[in-house]
Amino acid sequence: MRLGIDLWAERVGRQLVLADDESRPERAAELHEELLGRDYWFVLGPYGSDSTRAVAATRPGVLWNHGAAADDVQRLPGVVSLPSPASRYLIALGRAIAELHPGCRIALVTAAGPFAQFAREGIERAASSLGLEIVGTFTLGDDPEAIAGGTPDAVLACGSIGQELRLFRQLSIGDDIGLLAGVSPGLTAFPELLERSPEGFLAPVQWHPDVGDSPSIGPNSREVLKHAGRPLDYVAAQAYAAALVAERCLELDAADPYTAARVLRTGTFFGTFELDPASGLQVGHRLSVVRWHGGRQELLLANAA
Repeated sequence: MRLGIDLWAERVGRQLVLADDESRPERAAELHEELLGRDYWFVLGPYGSDSTRAVAATRPGVLWNHGAAADDVQRLPGVVSLPSPASRYLIALGRAIAELHPGCRIALVTAAGPFAQFAREGIERAASSLGLEIVGTFTLGDDPEAIAGGTPDAVLACGSIGQELRLFRQLSIGDDIGLLAGVSPGLTAFPELLERSPEGFLAPVQWHPDVGDSPSIGPNSREVLKHAGRPLDYVAAQAYAAALVAERCLELDAADPYTAARVLRTGTFFGTFELDPASGLQVGHRLSVVRWHGGRQELLLANAA
């Protein structure tokens, strides 16, 4: 996230102030209010749905949301969201899996909490239309042997990075399970975090460097990567894009950038930006799906959900 916003600040010649909220929602709310009081050009929200929810609940006005995908957060008044909502995460994976293995039998393994709940409910609604069969629904605290014991063709996980990693370390792609998929394999650091080969893992991602070549505002993906001089994951991309959108909305209406955002339809290297006028959900942007092969993330399916 810091890398993404640093790249934006360097490009536009702006001074950047970063404040660590320690991933604590109450601290995020305090810091956000404090930064607003310093009369900066704009203040991006925190990373994560719990922290963003806390900020939105304690202050009026616009909240530039780059890192909270939970559907309920995106619906809150004043929230301007860049990422696709959580309810589409496992649908994107399901669509990719259906193309790889039509009629696939899947096991869902999700965490407690709103984000994972929205993701699970999304794939439960869509599974039949995708030709997938859900053979088991589990929590990330359940015994991996019980999860594998249902002989699913694929296991789809949705939870925190630590929870997913613990599960993946105990499951292997082989004769019993053909595919392992989750949110954490979408990070470029996934191989180091997993501590074994990531070969074959699938993940939904908000951005991939092979998309975003014709933006309406800001640089394209190739230019961003050249500037970075290193691989980027979608967490960096969405922070960068949130700054681009905030900048544009302030140009359109400095006194009321929130209203400008609600009617804006544009595109950055991150993808299309468009909010549903009734709900506030991000509806323009589309998730893609990647697969780990040969030590890198290959784009498997663009605009999956």
